[in-house]
Amino acid sequence: MKIGTLKISEGSQGQRLGEGAVGIALWRWQQSGVDEIYVTVFEKHSKLISILDSFGFLLAGKKANGECVYVKDKKKMRYDTAKHSFPYLDPSFNRGKYIPINDDFHDKLFQFSELKNVKHSDEDASAASNGLSKVFVATPFNGIDYRTGDIGLIYRRHTGDGQKTYKSVITSYCTIVKQLPVKKNNEYVRTLDEFLSIVGNKSVYSQDELTRIYNDSGNKNIIVIEMLYNGYFGAGHNVNHATLKEYGLFDKHPYLIELSKDNILEILRLGGKDVQDIIINKSGAC
Repeated sequence: MKIGTLKISEGSQGQRLGEGAVGIALWRWQQSGVDEIYVTVFEKHSKLISILDSFGFLLAGKKANGECVYVKDKKKMRYDTAKHSFPYLDPSFNRGKYIPINDDFHDKLFQFSELKNVKHSDEDASAASNGLSKVFVATPFNGIDYRTGDIGLIYRRHTGDGQKTYKSVITSYCTIVKQLPVKKNNEYVRTLDEFLSIVGNKSVYSQDELTRIYNDSGNKNIIVIEMLYNGYFGAGHNVNHATLKEYGLFDKHPYLIELSKDNILEILRLGGKDVQDIIINKSGAC
């Protein structure tokens, strides 16, 4: 499969459209069933080459006109970073966690994770929604435990009217890149400038909102969770709280639940996913 021309206007710089465009192409590649995807690019387009490199594309050679050919191959998948194997999950993961996010923030951050009869507004489009590297700012009362390589299941928490057990749903799955404490047990471990730099344009919050969160004395803990948006179930396929409880997969506060690999695979199947389309074994076969 070939990725066609990518061109982003200078006025859109900083909106993370390049990362989003490559991500969409890789999702289409995942659906296609073919082994390889490639793109040609001239050396002068260093920003695009940097994005391709971050997603695990390798330089395979050059054309007569000087264009570089970058290829990503399922049979040679790299798992040293979550992006290198995107959109596939590292088959060696051994546990997962729920990431509870209120519905309004969820819909701004995960633009492809739609619900049946609920459409996201185009006004929600932002650098955070465009990119695949996301940041969630958690303010739990107690400490939480997310580890690099964990699979994060995005739990859209319904805050409106109606039965929350049917309207709160798992919409998406991610790979946890890292957990970074900013404040622990009322003690700051990072400065405000460090906090703002870590979050950058990967969160739905503005700098003013992040500053308010940082200075709010009611926030005993502030924790940044960096994640990579691997995929989504799609409207009509999200897994609601009632189903999770029925299967014994939701018995306490979501921050406290630790899911086994088998639990994660079961939830992916409940969301209509063929696990073999998401996880490639070490031999390169789906």
